Amino acid sequence: MINLVKKIALYLLILLGIIYGYRYMTGRSIATLPGEIVDKLQQKGPAESTNPKYYSDPARKMPEN
Repeated sequence: MINLVKKIALYLLILLGIIYGYRYMTGRSIATLPGEIVDKLQQKGPAESTNPKYYSDPARKMPEN
């Protein structure tokens, strides 16, 4: 029984350390993190494609001699 209490206390200490560390490092509450992640994922990408543009017919783009 005492081992179970030690494990629970250890996990609680780790969880509180993560919460406090996030608040200490960023100055924001960890409760705002899920909203920030959703906002970041739902951002619109660039209007134009960032993929390279290939010509459909390379011979057409070659200069004629």
